[in-house]
Formats: sequence, C-alpha cells, structure tokens
Amino acid sequence: MKRSALISLLVCVAARSAMCAASPVDDLLKEAQTAFTAGKYDDAVGLYEKIFTEHPEASDRWFTTEKSIATTLAKKGDLAGAAQAAHICLDAASSIQQFDEAAMLVAGIMSATDGKVDRANQFLAFAQTGPVDGAANPMEATGYPSLPAREAAFATIRQQAGDNAAAARLRAFTYLFSGKPRDALAQFADAFRKSSTVTDLQRSVPDLVLVGLRAVRGTKAGLDTAVRFVSFGPDGPDAKPKTADDIADPFAQFLPNPPAPDEGGLAGLGAEDLAALKKMRDAAKLYAGDIYLQAAQRRVAFGVLERTNDALDAWSAAEKKWYIEISNRSERFLDWPTVYMCIQTAARDRALHFGGTRAFWAGIDAEKPEDKGAESAKGMATARKAFDGVCAMLDKIAVLKSVLNPLKKPAAY
Repeated sequence: MKRSALISLLVCVAARSAMCAASPVDDLLKEAQTAFTAGKYDDAVGLYEKIFTEHPEASDRWFTTEKSIATTLAKKGDLAGAAQAAHICLDAASSIQQFDEAAMLVAGIMSATDGKVDRANQFLAFAQTGPVDGAANPMEATGYPSLPAREAAFATIRQQAGDNAAAARLRAFTYLFSGKPRDALAQFADAFRKSSTVTDLQRSVPDLVLVGLRAVRGTKAGLDTAVRFVSFGPDGPDAKPKTADDIADPFAQFLPNPPAPDEGGLAGLGAEDLAALKKMRDAAKLYAGDIYLQAAQRRVAFGVLERTNDALDAWSAAEKKWYIEISNRSERFLDWPTVYMCIQTAARDRALHFGGTRAFWAGIDAEKPEDKGAESAKGMATARKAFDGVCAMLDKIAVLKSVLNPLKKPAAY
C-alpha cells in the first residue's frame, strides 16, 4: 500500500473512532442511569446535576436531564422535590410538544402525591386553556428547587455568552432552568430585538412566544393571539389603530422597558466594550458608505456593521434612516440584499412585532421599486422573500392543536 493511501486510511479510522467515542456528557448520563438502576438516587441526581454545572455546551440535553432528575426524585419518594424539578421542565420546554410532555409529568407527580387525580386534572386544564374565574396557576404553590451550584455555573455562562441573539437565547435558558421565567422572557425579547437574519428570526420568534411568554403564563392559552401580535403588531392585520382587529400587547405586563438603543441590550457589556463596538460601528459606516470602494470591501463593511448593530441592540429608526439614505445615494457596489434586510430589521424600531416592517414594505409596494435599478430591485426581492418566509412560519405555528387529556387514575412511582 502506498504511503499516502495508508495515511488516508489511518486518518479515516481515527476520525471514525473519534465519532464513535462517548462524550463526557454521555458518560455522565450513563453513570447516572447506572446509579438510578442500583437505587442510589442521590448519587444519580448529583451526576445529572453535573450536566448543568460542568457542561454549558450541552444545553440541548438540559431538558431531558431535568426530567430525569424529577423522575429520580419521585422514585426516591421525594415527591415535593420531584414536583419542583418538573416545574422547571414545564417552564424550560423548548416546544409545545415538550411542554405537553412536562405537563403530563407534573400531573403524574401531583396525582401520586394526592392519591387522586382531581388537582392534577385541574392543573392540566389550566395548562391547556388558562385560568377559570381568575384562578391562579396551580404551579405557583409548588415553587422551584434551591440550586446554588447551578446558579453559580449559570452566572458564569451568562457573563461569557456573548452579545448576539444566540447569546441572549442561551442566557434565557439558564434562567428557565433556574426557575426565573420572567428573566428568561426578557432575554428572549433581547434575542428578538437583535435578530437581523432569517436564521435568527426563525428561532427567536417561536422562543419569544411559545417558550418565554408561555413560561411566565404557565399555559398554552392565548398563544395564538400572541403570535398574531408579533406578526402584525398592535394595529392588527388592517394596520389601522382603534379598529376591531387591534391586538393587545401580551408582553407589556411581564417586561420592563428595554435599555436604550446602542447600549448592548441585556448582554451586560462594560463601558470599554461598548465604546469599542461603537467605534467599530462608526468605522464600518464610513467604509460601507464609500461609493468608491470595491464591492468586496463594502460587503465586508456592511457585514461588520450588521454584526455591531446586533451587539449594540441598535436597530432603531435612526439606523433605518441611515440605510435608506445609503440606498438612495448610489447603486455602485452596494450590497443590496443586506441593505434591505437591515432596513426591514430597523423598521421594527426594537419593538416585539413586525408592524413596522409590514409598514415599510407597504410603502415600497406603493412605489415603483424598479425605478431604483435592477440590482436594487433584486436585493429588495431577496429581503422581501426572506420576510415573507418568516411570516409564513408564523402562520403555521399560530394554530396549536395539541391537547392535554385528563388523568383517569393516579400515577405510581
């Protein structure tokens, strides 16, 4: 065998071995399951807890790990502790399907605690359809576990997470998995405000409503209306105030006013970092606006500008004005798709809805986009298609069909 072929074979074998090797997280989960099977429930819980305290990169495993903690505590006979862990699962479910799964876990623990299904079924009814006659969320009396080691680890994660939409999302889930749903909702709102790309929006919109808002309410009730608010804004589909289709802001009662634009949102940036970002943003605007630079250089400048605006939480009306002025100045080497994506982002003016973006496109429709040139019209079409895709996604998630069926008998652990 030739030397080069042998080296290639060894590389492939090594790569395959690395892929097959168990990760530290998998090892921990296996150890925890072994301890659980042996009846060493405290050991199992301690091992599961390490997934949170030692492996921030494994946030996609946190939900199933928290479920395992709840199940382990229930098996141990600590039903009060199990209910608190299940409460975290309920808040931190990243989809309606996971929420239903967590709700059934909570109901099972409640029924096992009571020896009957009455309270459990009252909880399931609340989770499905909301309060009846002003009744409180049954989970409020359950509370959350005390998790000092997890809190300390999460504080470090939040500090190191970064300043973009993905970082805000990670911070949100650290709050959910420590029993702080209102703080989580604020971070999901921060992620939405910083979402300037389709990829970010496809994640931040469902997170904002189906995770964050649902967690603070404790119920699926009214989420369809909240999705419509995000899609159309307070004036509703007709875009006219004080008409029959107006939609009340579902977030107002749970969220304080956000920080001022250009201050980094909720990323916790220090004065030096903010100053550096603003300096970079100003330089990027200088280069992006230079019509004599080559196309590649201007594209880089527009990319840097978009990223710093995300970090600074700067997508305000002032940014929209700047981008529109640039688009009116010249067609030479302008990165039109990025320009229009950024205009439609800034058109939101940091609000938690697309009312401003829809108004911007309605204004464009009333004009003749082709008058600005073929490249401008092409970039406009690209951005508009991206926005229409996000709206189509909203239409699909606006109908929540899952149903929580009542228990017929108490669960046994």
